[in-house]
Amino acid sequence: MKQQLLNCQNQSGIRNLLKVCVLLLLWNGPGLTVYGQISETDALPLKTKTQKPAEEEKTVLYAAPSAVDLNVQLETWTAGQKAKDPALLKRVASLLAKLNPSLNAEDKLNLTMQVFAEVKPEAREVARAYQLSDQYPVFSNQPHLVEGKADQFYLANLRYYVARNLTQYRMVDQALVIFNTIQPDQLVDPAGYLFYKAVCEHHLLQKEACEKTLTQLLDRTQEIPERYRQLATLMQADLASLKEDSLDEISRKMSDVERRLDLGKSGKDTQKVEDEIIAALDKMIKKMEDQSKNSPSSGAGPSSSGSPEQGADESRVKGSTAPGEVDKKKLSNNGGWGTLPPKKQASAKNIINRNFPSHYRKAIEKYFKKLATEKASSGK
Repeated sequence: MKQQLLNCQNQSGIRNLLKVCVLLLLWNGPGLTVYGQISETDALPLKTKTQKPAEEEKTVLYAAPSAVDLNVQLETWTAGQKAKDPALLKRVASLLAKLNPSLNAEDKLNLTMQVFAEVKPEAREVARAYQLSDQYPVFSNQPHLVEGKADQFYLANLRYYVARNLTQYRMVDQALVIFNTIQPDQLVDPAGYLFYKAVCEHHLLQKEACEKTLTQLLDRTQEIPERYRQLATLMQADLASLKEDSLDEISRKMSDVERRLDLGKSGKDTQKVEDEIIAALDKMIKKMEDQSKNSPSSGAGPSSSGSPEQGADESRVKGSTAPGEVDKKKLSNNGGWGTLPPKKQASAKNIINRNFPSHYRKAIEKYFKKLATEKASSGK
């Protein structure tokens, strides 16, 4: 267990660096000049395939369209909307004139959304509702955002715009629902799609899905911005060190619950994560108790009986049906440790102080205090 705690502390360096980098990227917002630009090459199709033997599955490579290709796509899409208003067509032509090889993929997406908003009232409302601002958007499961697969140029890019911005509001649950409906071969910014999708999966601890998305980004996408490449590499290293039911995973789930509560989300999904945290802590404490029983040196300090087994029984609540099982009772805001006698309170605190590093102990205490406050304010 001590070695596990040391490993957690050593791994925290990579995780903290990753958190800082992702936060800096997300809060700066997309399309800002601070990120620089992607150099354009010759026109690239939205999807190209490498030639392999017939018996092998072909590998799809994703790439942003060139300025020329995107111009053609937007002109074709506008014509398909039966737009005939001369003033509208003039505004669209003015926007298309801004397409040039110096634009990066994020700039191209923003310009594409401007064209969509000029032509379709639906797109105009979406752009207004989910634009980056100081206020959180009110997400609703509108059919054009969540139903069916977004396998067409307009719908795929409209949904990506919404999901990308939701990610920057930390609304990763809703964003991932949309991301999972999008076909990246139709996107103006496929690298951005894969990166932000991986950010959501990483935060929600969807390890296998995140690893797959990162592989697509790093190995099957052309013209990846350097910031995406560096952060994707950090996420891969972070996932490789993440162990199930470890202190590291528990602390991340606590942070996720805190995020959900900050966003006013206290429903079934949040309660499910809370239950997972409690179960993992119970499992870890049970493991520590078992190790304490089996270790001849665990009974440090004076004892009336000198028996390690009796010392373990001392920390067990009377009337419990099995180790780690407790009756569900309402928490009191006035009590710190419930109905435990002072002697057992001291014993429980000593176990926490002895087996958990100080930063994990503080995180656990902070989490349960906040959880109790939320439950008290909601009257539950």
